[in-house]
Amino acid sequence: MATTTARRRQQPITIRSTKAAERLALLTRDGRSQAQVIEEALERMPLPPVEDREAIISRIRALVASIPKRSHSVMAEIDDEMYDENGLPR
Repeated sequence: MATTTARRRQQPITIRSTKAAERLALLTRDGRSQAQVIEEALERMPLPPVEDREAIISRIRALVASIPKRSHSVMAEIDDEMYDENGLPR
């Protein structure tokens, strides 16, 4: 069970779904707070698996490797072709 925090120190809960707000109102009729009901519901939900750091890095490296190499000139290369070391046109 969750620890109890003074109500004025709790973070406010904003529920934008009418259906969820109505269901929460029904579930709090027995005297439980909205936070208690939500915490109990969240405890029942499975958490997503946590990826380890190495798995994330290997996925990123695979994505980067799949990006095609550039086949066009970058602006610095174009500038080198068009201008000399003093910035004057060739």
